[in-house]
Amino acid sequence: MFPHRLSHAALAIVLCVSGAGCATQPDPCTPEWIEWKTDRVLTRFAGENRDTVRALRNMPGNIENPDAIMALRIAALMVDFEDLARDFDRIVMPEINSAIAQCGEPRNFIPAFSQFLRKEGVSEDVIDWVEAISYIANTRWRS
Repeated sequence: MFPHRLSHAALAIVLCVSGAGCATQPDPCTPEWIEWKTDRVLTRFAGENRDTVRALRNMPGNIENPDAIMALRIAALMVDFEDLARDFDRIVMPEINSAIAQCGEPRNFIPAFSQFLRKEGVSEDVIDWVEAISYIANTRWRS
């Protein structure tokens, strides 16, 4: 039994040394640490909300002057978008703000949400629309 445990320990050490099994984090409060922490939170959130993010990313055309089909797509996406924004505010913002509060000022919702959508490949036209809707929805959620 002892040699079996030893082989597991040796494997764990090899994986850690090779970097495959142990992730090291940057020193706290450095720009690298804030980016690392934020990326971990955003990557997890993006994976959990892949379908809604994909729908926003694939929104074609001019969103400010939508044709009938685009207007129907926007209407259908509104509930999913509100859920995404609400979950971002409820889950992501506290995690990011908690990490950043260790070192400085918490971030605001709308810039952080816009940055998340940009990183996920959503077009600037859609992000402008999302920012306007987020501002209105955010004030409604908090009242």
